[in-house]
Amino acid sequence: MMRILGPVLTAHYLAAFTALGLPIFMPRVLAELAPGAPDWLVGVLYVLPTICTALTASAWGRFSDAYGRKLSLMRAQAGLVIGFVLAGTAPNLAVFVLGLIVQGACGGSMAAANAYLSTQSQGAALSRSLDWTQFSARLAMVSAPPLLGLVTGVGQTLQLYLYLAALPALALAITWWLPTDTIAAKPKASTGQGPVAFADDRRELFGLYGVQFLFCFAMVVTFPYFIPYSERLGVGNDSMAGLLYSLPHLVYLLAMPWLRSRQTPSQRRLFGGLFLLALACAAHGALHSAAWLAPVRLLYGAGMLLAFSGINRALSECASGRPAGRLFGTFDACGKWAGALAGVCAGALVHRYGLSMPFFVAAAVSALALSLAVYTFRFQTQRQRHVATNDA
Repeated sequence: MMRILGPVLTAHYLAAFTALGLPIFMPRVLAELAPGAPDWLVGVLYVLPTICTALTASAWGRFSDAYGRKLSLMRAQAGLVIGFVLAGTAPNLAVFVLGLIVQGACGGSMAAANAYLSTQSQGAALSRSLDWTQFSARLAMVSAPPLLGLVTGVGQTLQLYLYLAALPALALAITWWLPTDTIAAKPKASTGQGPVAFADDRRELFGLYGVQFLFCFAMVVTFPYFIPYSERLGVGNDSMAGLLYSLPHLVYLLAMPWLRSRQTPSQRRLFGGLFLLALACAAHGALHSAAWLAPVRLLYGAGMLLAFSGINRALSECASGRPAGRLFGTFDACGKWAGALAGVCAGALVHRYGLSMPFFVAAAVSALALSLAVYTFRFQTQRQRHVATNDA
């Protein structure tokens, strides 16, 4: 499995480095292309690729199931290359927007990578693979902002899109050498379950989609204006602001290998993660100086780690017997729609209420996600007890 997982993770990291690292510097790009543009436009541009990915995720999922997960993964990486080249050579804002649209509409590399990995493993092994794809994404979030912040500090933001298009191009070359997956026959809608049990199973899956939507919204609404937020607290430069932004993802990198060895139930991880995330977001909103920013970012990272791990475990349990491309595409679309809405809301909230308000909203949405997760897993536990009693 490692001979497959290693190249997939390497390719995913290369693609994610630019896709996840550059958007937080969108205020700098906008200042270069359209000086004097309204501040709410930052939020719109931040989420534009996400909106395009959400619109196309289900279609690409069906494409993946029909024509192969490796081909779909290569398609996503090629889309990133084209989008980054367009954005990096844009002479004006309109062409830059076109590049973002191509990047989003042809992207979705994480969903494509997860769908490909589902052809190589199932159950607990797949859950571990999903943790590692999140690991590669968090590694990109840790390494990209500080490194890119060094360059943006000397006014080279827009050109970075062009230079870094080489990374997804390299990812495409790595993926080319991976084994081609076999296109399986379409799974049946039911695997011997009665109609009531099957309806319950679907209800749990939809509950998990809802938790994913709320969790992603709570995270992303805090992202677009973090650089101005940290500057208001007294952080002195882009590189330091980028480091603080990436600190929660560093928590994920350091703690995830340890957490994988723990046998904590997925629901406990998810509940604890969402609670800590709500607490950390509320603390962010209450800060008035940078003195406590680093500890609060660490708390945010602990919540993010536990929530991601719990969701990945629950998703891997749902993957058996379902079309992987459609499942991961829909799951990814939930997160993308949440991110799109969160980016627009972040712009409106900052414009009307200031830079702290997105964090207070994130705290409330995290609490709502926790309530939905408790309901979803409580329903699952009750059904499992009912089945166990009947079997006895």
